[in-house]
Amino acid sequence: MPLKDRSWRPDLCVLIIVLLGSAVQGGREAHATEGGFGHYVIGAFGAPAAGVVPPEPGVYWLNTNVYYSGSARRSLSVPIGRTLSAGLKIELFSTSFGAVYIPRLDLGPFTVGFSINIPVGFVWAEAFAGARNLRQSVSGLGDVVLTPFMLGYHNGSHFAQARLDVFAPTGEYDADDIAVVGLNYWTFTPTLAYSYIRPGLDVSVNGGIDFNTRNTKTDYTSGTVTHLDASVTLDVGGGFGLGVFGAALYQISDDRGGLANRLDGFRGRSFSVGPLARYAFQLGNAHINANLNWAPEFGVRNRPEGGAVYFRLSGVF
Repeated sequence: MPLKDRSWRPDLCVLIIVLLGSAVQGGREAHATEGGFGHYVIGAFGAPAAGVVPPEPGVYWLNTNVYYSGSARRSLSVPIGRTLSAGLKIELFSTSFGAVYIPRLDLGPFTVGFSINIPVGFVWAEAFAGARNLRQSVSGLGDVVLTPFMLGYHNGSHFAQARLDVFAPTGEYDADDIAVVGLNYWTFTPTLAYSYIRPGLDVSVNGGIDFNTRNTKTDYTSGTVTHLDASVTLDVGGGFGLGVFGAALYQISDDRGGLANRLDGFRGRSFSVGPLARYAFQLGNAHINANLNWAPEFGVRNRPEGGAVYFRLSGVF
């Protein structure tokens, strides 16, 4: 596949994946661990070109928008801040702005890069404490994501990448709140991804492991979470592509802390299968890729269950 083929532009689509989850970290919308949330969002990697690192030097940009709505039944005790709530409802909108820098280096089939993503979001939440319904909304800066290491490889139709995503606790957080835009702990996510891309077809797989540090304000340490996303996308002409993705989140170690011990480690899981669509177009001299997907959840345990809609735009400066 020619890398200059504007109908494909894998070097632009990759931003959907490379600038991952921070793109939706405007609030506690991800699903795992403390509060029923974590820094991975189900379906966040369900898009084309997961294994591509742009082979051409330059600065690439991405804007990601997400709406999420979900709830946990009142019979489920959820550790939120310093207390346990009976159930949880959450609704949010988040928008994020990111950039990937690819330096000019002659490394043959290999490419290195770096990225940053800055999210801003609005979160509304409702929890139940005894006979009281607690409602709260908040907005502001979320947890910034840095990717200090990104290594790509390409050979014909085959693309692969390895990277490290670092989620920094920059978002506003209060242990007495039920709605927050930050999680108050670091997450380190080593990731491997692969894409098979030829004209008319994209098959992509992305897998990562989230290692979380302790929340110093609640003395709670969220367990290690594994996640896998896969997608298949077909060209349908006119710059459009349609496809389907699947995603799985599975917590492999217990949460630790006083509240976690009362909940037997509060291990969680979530699955999703949904549709995706993409459109490549030109605006003036700029080549832009748009991506839309819907991620409904099922098979959920120890977390809210709902669905998210993602809309992403990406291009090159």
